[in-house]
Amino acid sequence: MSNKAGFTRNHVIFGVIGIGVIIALGLWFTRGGASSSLPMTTVLQGHFAVTTTTVGELAAVNSQPIPAPPGWNNKIISLIDEGSMVATGDELARFDTDRLEKRVEEQQAAYEGALAELEKQRVTNVKNKAQKKANLQRQELSLEKAKLQTESMKFESLSRQRQQELDLRRSELDLQEAQEDLKAQIGIAAAQLTEKEVKVRKARIDLDKSQENLVKMVILAPDSGMVVYNKIWGPSGNRKVRVGDQVWDGTSIMELPDLSAFLVNTWVNEVDIHTLALEQATEITIDAFQDRTLQGKVTRISPLARQEGDDKIKVFDVDILIEGDVSGLLPGMTAQCKILHEEFSDVIHVPLEAVFQEKDGPVVYLQGGKSQAVQLGQEGEDRVIIEDGVKSGDELLLIRPGDEAEAEDEADS
Repeated sequence: MSNKAGFTRNHVIFGVIGIGVIIALGLWFTRGGASSSLPMTTVLQGHFAVTTTTVGELAAVNSQPIPAPPGWNNKIISLIDEGSMVATGDELARFDTDRLEKRVEEQQAAYEGALAELEKQRVTNVKNKAQKKANLQRQELSLEKAKLQTESMKFESLSRQRQQELDLRRSELDLQEAQEDLKAQIGIAAAQLTEKEVKVRKARIDLDKSQENLVKMVILAPDSGMVVYNKIWGPSGNRKVRVGDQVWDGTSIMELPDLSAFLVNTWVNEVDIHTLALEQATEITIDAFQDRTLQGKVTRISPLARQEGDDKIKVFDVDILIEGDVSGLLPGMTAQCKILHEEFSDVIHVPLEAVFQEKDGPVVYLQGGKSQAVQLGQEGEDRVIIEDGVKSGDELLLIRPGDEAEAEDEADS
């Protein structure tokens, strides 16, 4: 009876253990042992490219800038619509002229006043010269009279002769003074006249300049083309110009681009700048033409970094010249650029997500969950070369075994 009872207990124990093993195996296969439910990838062999992808904006290689007219804080009161096709002489923009018109009126009055002063000075000079000449003539007559009187005093007393000699000398001095006075008056008159003439010329120049600036307050197209607004700094930041803006002398408010050649204005993060070099080939896709791939090359890399975005990341500006057919392209279009740094023709490569850094170095996890040490080669944006450790066709996990629950929690959140 006791043997039978022991046999029954043993069967129960082994049965429980068997069920536990079955459950554990089931969990193993469903939770990662066979990795049937985990994301996986296949090891590839073939072409591999090291690239940097960036987004930029199309701009014409050559463009005719349209500057604001002379003056400070000129207010825009009208603008031709952006994208308009214009011919030479078409009106592009108009600026407020109230302040300048007032200045023209003031300068016109100043010019006319300067002319009046000049004419007044001429009349005064003529009058003063005539007076000085008349005085000179009187002194010449006085001297002549004094000479005659001296001649007639030969038989008079010595005292009277002496008195006459003094009168003669006085007349000579008076004549000399009158001559010098006339000469001085001529010099003074010339200087005063020159001063007034200079004032007239300056007033005329100021008036002409203001009148020319008044004409320039209406901006006309210097050539034919398509209108593209430029960005200016305003209270809300850097944005395209618009009616009501006040701009400084010479600020480029718009451009007339040459649509025969384009480049992409873009930027690259400072962590990637060491991979860039001039003439690197670039594959370009325009958002407006998704089925069209263009080719280009890097033609400029800024030597200085700048800050970009709210996070103020450090970036370097880059220009990429588009080569080949540019028909249909327009300034301002968004372009996706893939800059090619290096190519490999026949290498093993996997996604970066398939490589895990463990304490002994990089590893991958095979389909069964086993780790495999690997030797890494060149790294791209989303894939990396495996120089040793796996072969083409191997299936790799994209999640470290044991991290499935964490991954599921992240996905659920």
